[in-house]
Amino acid sequence: MTRRTLLLGALAPVPRPNVVYIITDDQRWDLLSLRGHPYVQTPNMDRIGKEGITFLNAFVTTSLCSPSRATYLTGRYAHQHLVRYNRVSDTFDRDEVLFPQILKSAGYRTGYIGKWHIGNNSAPRKGFDSWAVLPGQGRYRDPIFNVQGKEQTLKGHVDPVTADFAVDFIRGQSAGQPFCLCVGIKSPHAEQLPPADMKQLLAQVDIPQPATWNEDYAKTGKADVVANSCIEADRFFDGPKQLKGNWQNYVKDFYRSVMSADRTVGRILDALDEKKLAEDTLVIFVGDNGFFLGEHRLVDKRFPYEEALRVPMLMRYPRLIPAGSVSTQIVLNLDVFPTVLDVCGLKGGKASPTARSLRPLFQGASPKQWRSDMFYEYAERIWQCPALVAVRTDRYKYIEYLDKANTNELYDLLVDPGEMRNVIGEAVYRATLTDMQTRLARLKKETAWTAPDLSEPNSPCLTRKEIVQ
Repeated sequence: MTRRTLLLGALAPVPRPNVVYIITDDQRWDLLSLRGHPYVQTPNMDRIGKEGITFLNAFVTTSLCSPSRATYLTGRYAHQHLVRYNRVSDTFDRDEVLFPQILKSAGYRTGYIGKWHIGNNSAPRKGFDSWAVLPGQGRYRDPIFNVQGKEQTLKGHVDPVTADFAVDFIRGQSAGQPFCLCVGIKSPHAEQLPPADMKQLLAQVDIPQPATWNEDYAKTGKADVVANSCIEADRFFDGPKQLKGNWQNYVKDFYRSVMSADRTVGRILDALDEKKLAEDTLVIFVGDNGFFLGEHRLVDKRFPYEEALRVPMLMRYPRLIPAGSVSTQIVLNLDVFPTVLDVCGLKGGKASPTARSLRPLFQGASPKQWRSDMFYEYAERIWQCPALVAVRTDRYKYIEYLDKANTNELYDLLVDPGEMRNVIGEAVYRATLTDMQTRLARLKKETAWTAPDLSEPNSPCLTRKEIVQ
């Protein structure tokens, strides 16, 4: 199956590429050795960027697992595909069009392996020939997989088991038929349980807490709804003390789990090499959202500060992407959908008009007509987290709370990259505030944004024990 491409003035047949899409859980943008992390070593993830392109400014449009995963697959915002919370909407499986479905209709063999987590139902979904998926969040030890509609318990750690399924899928492909493989790696999601042989990694290292661990919200000007939320590092049920006993245990297991995920990525890349498919495969590596590791006194995600908003995004396709390419443009999770279709020479789906193929950036270009800002939304009012919208440009970020708050927030990321000074009330930023509010209004209109239902009360803080019960 081929498409024809203009090459040196002549039409030449080019194979339609395979697609391997890999998504990790709660891995933020800087947890890569490629990005200079002092403790996390990710040689296999790094390899994708070194042999392809690294997007330095990649963001999600909702920093929450299910909405973001749905956005990657559909090219649509949460208010469009309606997976606004960590549960599937009534219409998602019926009405939404995923890029693997379009590839399947074009003759691709398709598979999904690992963590799906768009709702807790792990039953096979339309558009996939092969299916081996964890129910809900899944578990690290002796995981249960729904394999072609039947649940089975498999021995071992979830990451190597996921890798086994992925490698078997690649090895089983027939020559001449392109394939699309989607792999959801559970790590490093809580409870961050790395394989036993990785438990000694970082054992002799003392990892410092973030500089903003003890941020004084009153001094930095954050809204009262931030202080009132339950995801504060010292008291959230998935926080360091509650989950691991202390900071060192918590952060080390988090880092080890990222490195466990890297092993899975390595086995997938090795399987492509073994089958001599690397040159003909578009590999996409992303995280579903960022994650606070104590910054701003927070863990988890949801708030659109940089730690939760930014994600790793790496792509490799030797036929189109020069090795070592770097892009500084603002790119979004909803851009993956049109990128896959563009590279594969296909059309279809209902992607947002604001979604863009990243192909023009593959050689480090800076298109004049590229986006200058991005829209963010969050609606799951759980653990006292507020609903909100936000807009970010290269320099500024404006956060507008939909729930009642004593202030909105404006940050100048050039002079304050740590977002430790809300300048919304400063006279020198008055024109900037007006501009950001205007941008937000435009983005709401461009994306046909509809406000979430705020009639239900915000859920209270719960302990881990209460949630387990």
